[in-house]
Amino acid sequence: MPEFPGLEDFKGEIYRAAKWPHEEVIFAGKRVGLVGTGSTGIQITPVVAETAAELNVFQRTPSFSMPMRNTAFDAEYTAELKRNYRAIRAVARASNLGGVRPVTSRPFFSVTPAQRLSLMEDAWKQGGLMFLGVFSDLLSNPEANEQVAEFVRGKIGEVVKDPDTAERLKPRGYPIFARRPCLDTNYYETYNLPHVHLIDCLADPIERVTEKGIRTGTREVELDALILATGYDGLTGALLAFEVEGRDGRRINDKWKDGSSSYLGLMMEGFPNLFMICGPNGPSALANIVTLNEQNVDWICTVIDRMRGEGLATVEPTAEAEAQWMEEVKSLATHTLVSQAKTWYVGANVAGKPQGLTIYTGGFARYSEACNLAFTQDSTALTYDGQRILAHHD
Repeated sequence: MPEFPGLEDFKGEIYRAAKWPHEEVIFAGKRVGLVGTGSTGIQITPVVAETAAELNVFQRTPSFSMPMRNTAFDAEYTAELKRNYRAIRAVARASNLGGVRPVTSRPFFSVTPAQRLSLMEDAWKQGGLMFLGVFSDLLSNPEANEQVAEFVRGKIGEVVKDPDTAERLKPRGYPIFARRPCLDTNYYETYNLPHVHLIDCLADPIERVTEKGIRTGTREVELDALILATGYDGLTGALLAFEVEGRDGRRINDKWKDGSSSYLGLMMEGFPNLFMICGPNGPSALANIVTLNEQNVDWICTVIDRMRGEGLATVEPTAEAEAQWMEEVKSLATHTLVSQAKTWYVGANVAGKPQGLTIYTGGFARYSEACNLAFTQDSTALTYDGQRILAHHD
């Protein structure tokens, strides 16, 4: 929950995006406040605006959002996809992002300004995350990144009719795609509706919640319902939410007090037989989650099958292997612009959380190769029953 003073005093309805009710929520005829404009808030805004009498969106940091442009597949194309599904998935497992979105080796400044504009216009028209595959250096070249960001800001200005609202919706001060890239359907268009209002919390911060609504530095906004799209403790929150005790009474909360560390984002030294899926030091949020989870599960099953076949009771990574992996994670992080934004990627959205990009940024394919090295003859990464046992090639 966000730490707003007076939240318990509010007499209206309170909804949390992370714990949405299973029953239908009716906003028709109500004055609704929405706090948070990350990916979830961006998806909530147009839907609530369809029925609410009034929608006030409280924005702290604006996000870059791309049009989703969802379309229905016709029967012929669906059948074609299914015929080729196995091959498509094989390509995804060998790709840098674990998916099949087009990628390029073309640096931004290797093509003329007119060609760049044409490529960006096409990516905007196609929608989704096509921008991520248009230029190879988008997350490593600051000047290229800023030009792409300015193109997207221009699109926001084209959509939103009120110049002041449009300007407040344009993200500045951090690289595009350094925060989670959002996708939307009519998000910016929603601000053209007369009953939808943007409240810039950088210019007019929330001071407290009252019985009637939200009080900012300049006014009180009366509300019947309040939606909180805030507060996701990404990457580590799930494991730190309960006590996990390892060898000799060690706790994950103590091990991670200065930041998460693990081997491949899959196991931790000192915590035998504790397997993590989509752990904080793997590709996690920067890869296709379905492909990554499948790869993680396959790796874990390989380890467990080996233990069962040889009558082994425990497995854990060595301290040396974990330290080497974390050194690679940290080294790679210095080469990407992703670390330059205050986001949940780096722990900036949770008070007191250690700061830093601990996601593996070397790409899914390279990550998979690193995982396979744990099973080679000369691997010293894993110990079984407290001792190193050479892996076998099947």
